Amino acid sequence: MTGSGSIDKIRRLMPSDPSQSINPLRLARSRERIEGSLQIDSFERLQGILLENEGELKYSLSFDFDESGTCVIECIIDTQLIFECQRCFKPVKVKIHSDSLLGVANDKDEFEALAKEYEPLQLLEETISAQELIEDELLLAIPISPLHAENECIAKNVLDEINADAKPQPFAALAALKKK
Repeated sequence: MTGSGSIDKIRRLMPSDPSQSINPLRLARSRERIEGSLQIDSFERLQGILLENEGELKYSLSFDFDESGTCVIECIIDTQLIFECQRCFKPVKVKIHSDSLLGVANDKDEFEALAKEYEPLQLLEETISAQELIEDELLLAIPISPLHAENECIAKNVLDEINADAKPQPFAALAALKKK
């Protein structure tokens, strides 16, 4: 963002239909911010990933130009999602916070010239869906393997008990060789 990063104008622009298209370049020219909340069940691509599709996501999209003239979108999302723990297969609540800086590119040359601190966002058309942009960033923020904390996971406790009960048998390998 330019200068101190302050935003001169703050308006709530999210239409009643969040999938409606927005024009990032126009919004950046007037240094706009879009903020609000969306229901988790409105994100189609999340449906097969989550254990429960309840709750809401809070977001903020800030549009500006950097010193080099690149259109930049700061996308901040906060939510809590319920997944299946990959250790114990019980529900696990995972807090998701993402703060991404997206550099908008219109063509291959702009794409390659983006500063390294920006995630690239290639505009194929003049407008994009705000909800799809938010969903993309949410999907990127989801952990690969959602897990309980080790001290909270049932599977970890069971494995610890099994390992504690197992007596070490240092000559088991020799016994196996002797049988051959």
